[in-house]
Amino acid sequence: MKHKTIKIGYKNYEFKKIDTNFSDAHGQFLSKEGLIGLSDEDNISHVNTLLHEVLHAIIYQWGLDVGDKEDIVNVLANATTTVLVDNPWLTKYLEDKLK
Repeated sequence: MKHKTIKIGYKNYEFKKIDTNFSDAHGQFLSKEGLIGLSDEDNISHVNTLLHEVLHAIIYQWGLDVGDKEDIVNVLANATTTVLVDNPWLTKYLEDKLK
């Protein structure tokens, strides 16, 4: 991964590679440690996992009470990834608008 940290709310989270040999998880959010663990894959699944873990961090940082966090995070990450895959122009459009 090109970047080593991501700022979410007031906190910077460090990216760390996780070993998927011992777990089925492709990602992990560790709030107290300030870490977002990601597997070594480099594909659409990686994008989905990154979005998933960022959503966990957003829910944590803003103290959202959303019930079953895992269900909500899964739906939002999967839906956002699908929108990005189905509309490849969107990431460049957003990047241009954020300048």
